[in-house]
Amino acid sequence: MADKILMNKNTLASLKKELAEYNTALPVFEMKEQQLKEEVRIVENNINRIEESMIATNEEVKNWIAVMAEDIAGLNELVSIDRIITRKREIAGVTVVVFEDIEFEDTEIDLFNTPLWVDAASEVVRDQKMNFSILQIERRNLELLSEEWAEARRMKNALQEVFIPETMENIRKIEIYLGDVERLAIGCAKLVKKKKEENKATA
Repeated sequence: MADKILMNKNTLASLKKELAEYNTALPVFEMKEQQLKEEVRIVENNINRIEESMIATNEEVKNWIAVMAEDIAGLNELVSIDRIITRKREIAGVTVVVFEDIEFEDTEIDLFNTPLWVDAASEVVRDQKMNFSILQIERRNLELLSEEWAEARRMKNALQEVFIPETMENIRKIEIYLGDVERLAIGCAKLVKKKKEENKATA
């Protein structure tokens, strides 16, 4: 908002219109900020839960993988992701991705030459790859939601601390000025009338 404003009725009307718009926008940004804050917390909790699950699984796997004498090369390659199924969802103007399912490529395993524990290990790898895929999606969602949350908070603060107070102050100044001008005009009119009456009386 410019420091110097025109002290007239048109400016006053314009500022009052702006103030009404700011007061309408403020609760919208307040609600948006609160909604995004809650969504960020939900996604953060999901990320923490998935990370904890992956760490716990890795610790469990260490215990029984260590006792396996067979050296199976390329166990990770036995489990390949075919596609990740997602859908889009809009939250307070932010489009996020929602994980729905994951499909793995069919891999033939030689049952005669492959140790029995490979089946169990493959399931663990599947779970970990699915968790990692979800984790990547949620981290990206968190980034998008956090950016929009910060923007909503900046807009709310700007309205509360800058635009609304400055506009109200400028309205107050113009109203005082116009009031002074009106009183001065009335005083001048009365003075002119009084002079006319005096001149008429002495004529």
